[in-house]
Order: sequence, then structure tokens, then C-alpha cells
Amino acid sequence: MRPRSIIGPVLLILMGALFLVNNLHPELPWLDMVSKYWPYLLIAWGTLRLIEVLVWWFMGKPVARGVSGGEWVAIVFIVLIGTGLFVSQRWWIHRPWIRGIEMFGETYDYPLGAEQPASKAPQILVENLRGNARIVGTAEDKVKVTGRKSIRAMSKNEADAADRQTPIEVSVQGDHITVRTNQERATGEQRVSMDIEITVPRGASVETRGRFGDFDISDITGEVKVSSDNAGVRLQNIGGEVRVDLRRSDIVRAVNVKKSVEVSVKGRGEDLELEGIEGPAVVSGTFTGDLQFRKLANSLRFASPVTDFQVAKVPGQLHITVGDIRGNNLTGPVRLDARSRGRDVELVDFTETADVSLERGNIDLRPAKTGMGKIAARTNTGDIDLSLPTGAKFTLAAETRRGEVQNDFGAPLSVESRHEGGSLKGSVGQGPAISLTTNRGSIVVRKAGEQAAGEVGKKSAPVKVQAERQ
Repeated sequence: MRPRSIIGPVLLILMGALFLVNNLHPELPWLDMVSKYWPYLLIAWGTLRLIEVLVWWFMGKPVARGVSGGEWVAIVFIVLIGTGLFVSQRWWIHRPWIRGIEMFGETYDYPLGAEQPASKAPQILVENLRGNARIVGTAEDKVKVTGRKSIRAMSKNEADAADRQTPIEVSVQGDHITVRTNQERATGEQRVSMDIEITVPRGASVETRGRFGDFDISDITGEVKVSSDNAGVRLQNIGGEVRVDLRRSDIVRAVNVKKSVEVSVKGRGEDLELEGIEGPAVVSGTFTGDLQFRKLANSLRFASPVTDFQVAKVPGQLHITVGDIRGNNLTGPVRLDARSRGRDVELVDFTETADVSLERGNIDLRPAKTGMGKIAARTNTGDIDLSLPTGAKFTLAAETRRGEVQNDFGAPLSVESRHEGGSLKGSVGQGPAISLTTNRGSIVVRKAGEQAAGEVGKKSAPVKVQAERQ
């Protein structure tokens, strides 16, 4: 008798565990994780079947050949469902209300309005928002809410009932003012969203808690806290500390903030822009778009699963993408540790110390004419180009294990060539130490403003190095 497979019970256990986790922790993005990692189920299935076949063969038991018809049907369903989830999560990320009712029925709009007096510096909480909110500080000592409510329903009567169930409320308890949207009260299949504008006293502190939608907050002298599952956030002219805590985001922008800024994206973000920040700035999470930093008067820390970047100040600008990190006019110490495969770094006119470490990518360093400090640059695979200011004093030690060394700086630096690599060493006066290391790539050291022989426009690596990479 052929032994029975354990695949069925294992699949039931995995499916039961998935639904149990969803019931116990509904806040977890389990649907997003399933859409990304469902191919592991097929890998685990195939691995278990292979182990079963080997065990049966060693034990001398009859071995089933191939995959049964029922298993093929299950595989087809898994592939279809997994692919559908992945496509929906990827292309419909900015349409979080897509449910069955969203594709049917009609949208009914209702005006919104509420108002309450307030002190000059109240603490304002906006709760459970599904929709867009614009919050503006004014000279008036009151909180005023205007806007519209959109309800998707199968009939006008159902929409009217949902409107009555979800009134917007402004409650006052001393200096604490709460704006409640009550959207969670809607029953049945109705979907309620709101686009609101809230005017508050300029001295207010604002905290928002939302589900989906954008926040636009400006002209607030107090602190601002934004928490949402999926939101675009735009902040301008904020006098207090800023904290943005999101799960997903297409854009986070903060301009002219007097104190610290902290941005945390637990899922995935796209674009981010910080400009005119006077306090420390901390950004953490995974971003797939452009990150722009300009005129940061204090420290910046950017941390992602593959990149850790720290700098004391950014008087100029810093641009970070998936494939490049480019900075101009940075005040060190500068520290970069990038573990991703394939990221080029260009730092121009930076001062103080710089420590750059890459897994793979080219490094182009051009320190400022004054204030140069200790420099260390390391890349496993990539070229290093260093342009030193005229009159700079330093001690240099550069080495490539497989590549070429080029000395365009001149004496007193000296090149030592080996069969597959080489080194460049020397000292010019008493200055900071400079260390350059690459395992596979070329090293060029030059004086600022000068190009290597035969180089026109963008630098190209020597032929020897290119051949080795291929």
C-alpha cells in the first residue's frame, strides 16, 4: 500500500496559522506579506514532496510518481490567487477602499460643518480619518471644520442612514479638542470618506490618526504628530517638533520646521523631501523613490534595511535614490554604510571627516578647500576617485587588489604596481589620514579641477578593470 502524503495536513496547518495571526493581530499587513511571499508555499510544497520521495525510497516503500491531479489543481489555484493579490497590491495601493461595494452603487455627497471656541494654544486630536485633511493655523481662537462627506451606497436611503450614523464631532475638554469623524460607525456595505479643512489657532499642537488619505498641515507653531496606515503628508511652517509614523506613503514633505523632524515608515514609502529643518532629522524605513534633503541646520540620520547615512549638517543638498547617493556642501562628520548591491556615491565640497563603505558601487569624493578631515573609503567592487584641494595636507594609503592605480596628483605620492592590483602612498605635510580600499576596481587620485589623461566628460574605468568585471 502506498503511504499517504503529509502535504495536505501541512497546508491546512499553514492556512489555519495564517488566519489565526490575522484574527489576533489585524493591524499586521498580512495581505501584503501573502501577496509578496506566496511563492515560498510552492517551494515548501516541492521540498516536502522531495523529502517524502527520498524517505519512501530509502525505506523501500512504493514511491508515487509525479504530482497528482488534485495537487495540480491546488497549485493552479495558488498561483492564480497569489498573482492576483500581488497585482492588486501593486497597482491599487492608492485605492485602499476597493471592496466589492466600491465597484457598485453610487456616491452621495454631504456637506460638513462644525465649530468650537478654543484657547490660543490648544492640543488638537483628529481621530479615525479616512480621507484627506487640510489643517491650517490662523489668528482666530476657534476650531472650525468644513468640507464634504462622500458615501458609496446602493441607494439614497442607505447613504442617508450612513450620514446620520457618522456625524463629525468637535468636543472640548479644557485645552484638549478632539475632532471625531465617526466613520467606523457606518454599518453594512457603505464606504464613508471625508475631505475636510480644519482651521485652528496658530499656537495649537496637532495630532492626527488616520486610515487612508493625505494630510496637509501648515502655519502651526506647536508640535505635529501624524499617524496613518497609508498617507501622503505635507507639512510647512511648523514651529514645534514633528513626528510622522506611517505604514505606507507616496510622499512625505516637510518645509520650514523650527525643531526636530522624525519620519518612520514601517512598510514602504516612495518620495521624501526635507527642507529648512532647524532641529535634528531622523528618517527610517524602506523608500523606493527620491529622497531630497536641503538646508538642514542640524544632524541627519537616514536608516533603511540596507543603508545607514549620518551627517552633522546639510547646508547644501543631499539626494538619495535606489542607485545613487549624491551630496553637495555637507558638514561632517559624514558616515555612510550601504549594503545594497549597486549604489554609486558622490560627495562634493564636504568638510570634516568622511567614512564611506559600500558593498558594490563607485565612490567619487571631492572634499572642500578648507576643513578637510580624515577620509576612509571602501568598496568591495567599484572604482574610487578622489580629488584633493590644491595645497591640502594629508597622508594617503590607497590599495586595490584587482585593478589599476592612477596618480594624477603627482609627487610626493608614489605608485606600486603588482600583478593584479597596486597601491598608492605618500604624505604632503602634516595632515589627516586618507585610506582608500577596493577589492575589484581602479583608484584615481587627482588635484581638484584636473582630469585624468584622456578623460573627457564622465569618467570611465580603465580597460583592464572593465575586462575583469565581465
